[in-house]
Amino acid sequence: MVLARRSPLRLSGYPDVIELGGSPREQGRAHGRLAHDGILANAATVRRAMAEMARRGRRYDQDAILSQNERFIGDAAPDVLEEIRGVAEGAALPYRDVLALNAPLFVVATHLPLDCTQILLRPPATRNGDTYVAKTRDLRDVLAHVVLHRRYPDGRETAEVHAAGSVTWPGSGVNNDGVAFGTSGCWSKRTVVEIERAASGWLLVNGHVVLRDSRSLDEFAERLRAQPRVTPINIVAGDAAGGAAFEVTVERVYRTNAVDGAVVLTNHYVTPEIRSLGPTPEEHPSSYGRYEIATWRIQAARGTWTRGTLRHLLGDHEGAPRRSICRHSEAGAGADTVYASIATLPRGEFWTTLDHPCRSLASEDA
Repeated sequence: MVLARRSPLRLSGYPDVIELGGSPREQGRAHGRLAHDGILANAATVRRAMAEMARRGRRYDQDAILSQNERFIGDAAPDVLEEIRGVAEGAALPYRDVLALNAPLFVVATHLPLDCTQILLRPPATRNGDTYVAKTRDLRDVLAHVVLHRRYPDGRETAEVHAAGSVTWPGSGVNNDGVAFGTSGCWSKRTVVEIERAASGWLLVNGHVVLRDSRSLDEFAERLRAQPRVTPINIVAGDAAGGAAFEVTVERVYRTNAVDGAVVLTNHYVTPEIRSLGPTPEEHPSSYGRYEIATWRIQAARGTWTRGTLRHLLGDHEGAPRRSICRHSEAGAGADTVYASIATLPRGEFWTTLDHPCRSLASEDA
């Protein structure tokens, strides 16, 4: 395998990127200190979500689950646990509150259905030969987010978007080996959350450690397959040489390589073998609507896509309010798009907005 020469990542869009270096504990402390207010707000959201879940009769022994997953994290990735401890120290918050953001039972148990869109475009779909990996994260309980830019002593870099205070479940990211990814949840009424696996798997797939240690798309796929997990997920990932959809169950990863230079995933499964495990069109019309709109628009402009035109697609309101890619809740109902990102490969560019993508376009046009 011939590896591309590393060059520094270039971040644009969101101006307040948190720059991290040093040991995992030092990185966590900087994150905690600089994102204190967002972490505090997110910890309160966790408490409200767990209280609401209990009110509805879905009771979990959260302390026991946190302790089980803490032991797993400490065994599987002790550096990640050190970073979590650093976040708590930097934010001057109780360690268990920050641990709850990183062992996210509040997401696994309460956020149904999930709403996110992922798009990969590469030649022949793109105009200039670049590959783009794009993501919107849509949430019903809004969480504050941060962009973390890590630099490691060996010259490696990653840029990822996280809920403030979390380091275990980024929604998207890129490294300077030219690998990028985005995630979206894929749960339905038929999803069995095997919470008893909290002692032996990540509650949500840990894209951070997969990205950090992968130097190609194939390495990303291998590390993803090997990672023990409690819940399913959809992932789109790529490098300069290719792109793929990864439809992930607890037991298996289904890989589909890009066709005609495009991959789209939302919150249902496309692979026939597992389609029945995800939500149906009746159960989650938004997921199917966003998938259809993105797929049709991409094909209609095949061969012309640039980062700029892709940003307009992420900010598109066709099918609004429930089926559009850029989501806006109505009177507190439905999901809000809380961030959007686009990684450009092999250039190592990472554009983000921690807002509705339509607003970032409007501010630049003003």
